[in-house]
Amino acid sequence: MKTELTNIDIYVAVKELQKIINGKLDKAFLVDSQDGKELILKLHIPEIGTREIAIGTGKYKYITLTEYSREKPKNPPSFAMLLRKHLKNIKITSIEQHNFDRIVKFTFQWGEKIYKLVVELFGEGNVILLDNEDRIILPLKIEKWSTRRIVPKEIYKFPPQKDLTPFNLEYAVAYDIFKDEFKKDENKNTECVRIISRTFGLAGIYAEEICEIAGVDKKITNPSDEEIKNLFDGTKTFFNKVFNEKKPQIVLKNGEYHDITPIELAKYGDYDKKYYEEFLNAMDDYFSQFILKKEIKKEETKLQKMVKKQERILNNQIESLKKYEKQAEENQIKGDLIYANYTLVDEIITTLKSAREKMDWKAIKKIVKENKDNPVLSKIVSIDEKNGEITLKLSADYGNGLIEKNVSLDIRKNAFENADNYYSKSKKFKSKIEGVKTAIELSKEKLEKLKKKEEIEMESLKEREEKTMEKKERKKRKWYEKFKWTVIGNHLIIAGKDATTNEMLIKRYTEKDDVVFHTLMEGAPFTVIKMNGKNIDELDENEREFLLNETAKFAVSHSKAWRLGLGSADVYWVKPEQISKTAESGEYLKKGAFVIRGKRNFIRSMPLELGIGIVEYDNEEKLTTAPPETLKNFKKYILLKPAKKKKGELIKELKKEFKEYGVDDEDILRVLPPGESDIKV
Repeated sequence: MKTELTNIDIYVAVKELQKIINGKLDKAFLVDSQDGKELILKLHIPEIGTREIAIGTGKYKYITLTEYSREKPKNPPSFAMLLRKHLKNIKITSIEQHNFDRIVKFTFQWGEKIYKLVVELFGEGNVILLDNEDRIILPLKIEKWSTRRIVPKEIYKFPPQKDLTPFNLEYAVAYDIFKDEFKKDENKNTECVRIISRTFGLAGIYAEEICEIAGVDKKITNPSDEEIKNLFDGTKTFFNKVFNEKKPQIVLKNGEYHDITPIELAKYGDYDKKYYEEFLNAMDDYFSQFILKKEIKKEETKLQKMVKKQERILNNQIESLKKYEKQAEENQIKGDLIYANYTLVDEIITTLKSAREKMDWKAIKKIVKENKDNPVLSKIVSIDEKNGEITLKLSADYGNGLIEKNVSLDIRKNAFENADNYYSKSKKFKSKIEGVKTAIELSKEKLEKLKKKEEIEMESLKEREEKTMEKKERKKRKWYEKFKWTVIGNHLIIAGKDATTNEMLIKRYTEKDDVVFHTLMEGAPFTVIKMNGKNIDELDENEREFLLNETAKFAVSHSKAWRLGLGSADVYWVKPEQISKTAESGEYLKKGAFVIRGKRNFIRSMPLELGIGIVEYDNEEKLTTAPPETLKNFKKYILLKPAKKKKGELIKELKKEFKEYGVDDEDILRVLPPGESDIKV
């Protein structure tokens, strides 16, 4: 089973990750797993929305966009906090694979400020934050080798690189370098598949594919010049396949995930496969499900351990009960046997005491041994003079048959005292039996409660697993949902979010009869009333006044004025033909900026009034913002105000308010005005 990405996989992944360029970092999370750590980068990407990059280090090493939810720590570790501090709201300007190695480099830039986030997906994996001089600010993990050190304040150095990569094979010298690898003394007895693997840093399975394409046995050593040429040509064919014949797939073995590859491989010709449009989606399914299932299993194991521990305690108690019952019975019988043979026992003890006054124990033992046929002395099994004990073989009829046992006696005590000693022991074990029985009942109750708890929690874990293993369903957005939008008097109103969407709105979506609003504040978005072929002057006076004023409120509320907490701002409107991308002589227009020529129709001191709610539009119930008068036509709404409240807290409150409409974080984040807001009470 594959547990880490190869350089081939990373090449394809990085190519697909280009879509997130221009995305800004919102938050970073570091999640502990059984076998390492997972770094989650939450991004906001223009025209796409919120997405998360998952980077695995430890046993499982990968980088992908993920659609699966992770349980994130409430208190982020220091590395995640440092990334937030340096990279929050900074744009990703490039994503590169370094020299076809298992290294990915993200460049973040905001004006003159540049940071690099280097992801190393070899060894145990690492993530390193660098400044614009490639000096290490902080690594996820400090590492030291003889040739490089990953420690704060050091200049970051890449590992030693390979001479050959897929991108320099067309150079004339490439074949000579390739051939020289096979001719090296240390490679004379090395299988050709291993030489190819080392030459390009390839995983074994891809080196095998090259041998298959070349028609050369992968285990051959000392290949001929012709075979080396075939292997070289096979290498070029293989990389051409990687570059041009992408076919992302998860390979299944006995119904389970076994491998993941971006291309078809001869080795997996007969295997079942699950195909994908994008390799990132395949990686997400492969690694996310494996990691998340492992985390669920970890919790499941804790529960099972508690149950098994209690079962062991109960079993030990049951064993102790059996032992105490046996000891109680054994001591009771021995006491009874002494009483049943009371005269004999007393006679033997008295005789031995008398004999001891005249002779030593050695002589006594000799007499006993020589008189085994004597009816009294034959009952003596052994004498332990050091401990003052004798063992007698005693028997008695218990009604159910004859019982005969060896009974140890204290020679210093008479028959009564010895019997009483056994009865006392029996009584002690019987009292222990009662205690153990009570403990067993308590243990059974505890075990039963634990099993019930396990059953409930296992059900909860199962539900959580099903929920966790579900991908987030990305809602299909209509074209106007790329922008800030609302509906006023049956007219669609759309506004830009940034320079890119401003440019797009005016150039692509504004038609000749539309009305375009703007404020005098720098960086304000354009707002457009879609007139659908009608002229604003054709509307009756009340309808026209309402539409212009409500749109003006929407425009100023989605401008910088909201972020600044202003009470009102001026706004003007113009016709599309008054807007031009041609600057005055000697001037330059930034992206998203336009020149307005001709008369501007000002609406002065327009109050910033905005709310959020559910409107039925385009045959769907959608969440968006609108001025208060327009909101009265919405199904449900809540008024907002500029305030210093964190967006995360506001989103939680709004999700709760609109929960019956299935609203998620992204729905809310897409429509909120710039800056911070709060619910108006």
